[in-house]
Amino acid sequence: MEFKGIPLNGTLSSFIQKMKVKGYKTVYTEDNAVIMEGEFIGTNASIAILASPKSKIVWKVGINLEKETSWSSLKSEYYKIKESYIKKYGKPLQSFERFYDPYYEGDGYELQALKMEKCTYKSYFEIPEGMIFVGMDSSGCISIGYEDGLNLKIARKEKENEIMDEI
Repeated sequence: MEFKGIPLNGTLSSFIQKMKVKGYKTVYTEDNAVIMEGEFIGTNASIAILASPKSKIVWKVGINLEKETSWSSLKSEYYKIKESYIKKYGKPLQSFERFYDPYYEGDGYELQALKMEKCTYKSYFEIPEGMIFVGMDSSGCISIGYEDGLNLKIARKEKENEIMDEI
């Protein structure tokens, strides 16, 4: 799997260096995660890169686009981005686009419903290398995630081994 032409198969440090070459700047660093900022699909974005605990292999890239200020702009942006992913990857494996009681679309409280997790807008695209999702975040922004299937298994196994070593 690739993000911005960079394979999600190397170490966290090598992935970060390749992102810097593409103009991204590091804003936060932790053991197994780095947050960078830069442009993605024409807008400012925060990019979280997650790595496995021991081998530091990148398994996920999560993107949060700039926060939208209205329900109509958020919904429009979601469908525009979803359509771009459909053009590239085909029909989503699953899509959830709904509200839960007591909220409904058109009540004027759509952003509140999203914040209260009473609204779900997410689409999952299965590709041979893993999974991509496009959705609305509870903070009012579009979030996009790339998970490499093989590296996710490595990360889970390493985390499990850490737990086993502790108990």
